[in-house]
Amino acid sequence: MKIKSKMNRKGDIWISAALYTALGIILVTLILSVGMPFVNKLKARNTVLQTKNVMYEMDNVIRAVYNEGFGSRRPLFVEIGEGDFLIDNTGNKISWKIISDEKLGIEPDLQKPIEEGNLKIKSKSLGQGYEIELYLEYSDIDIESNLKLLSGKYNLVIEHVFDNKDYVNIRES
Repeated sequence: MKIKSKMNRKGDIWISAALYTALGIILVTLILSVGMPFVNKLKARNTVLQTKNVMYEMDNVIRAVYNEGFGSRRPLFVEIGEGDFLIDNTGNKISWKIISDEKLGIEPDLQKPIEEGNLKIKSKSLGQGYEIELYLEYSDIDIESNLKLLSGKYNLVIEHVFDNKDYVNIRES
């Protein structure tokens, strides 16, 4: 009789261990399934804020170099984690676009872009996502660059040049 009760207790311990393990796995899965969308939203919002800062800094350097006159040059470190960072020579426009599942606090499909100083922000609905664009337009400054699409880390040099015309050149150092 004593042998049977000891064996039942050993079986009970293994059943309890299996149940606790299963409950633990279910809880971790539940927490991750609820938490990951929130983490991804925070990550996308942080990417937009970091890129905003890069755009503000780039705009300040471009305007300072242009106002200082010919020969003025300044270095600028740029890090683009996600999205498409474009320098458009023909339109004198510097833009960054990203596609996000969330609005990120930017109302989509507005008639006019949101303006924060020289930086313009707009969002467009794309089915279940949103295309968010940050851009700088220069009507009074000509921008030239041999760089078109930036992604990653760059050490740039922004220089005010006069070579048959007056322009600001953006190049990699």
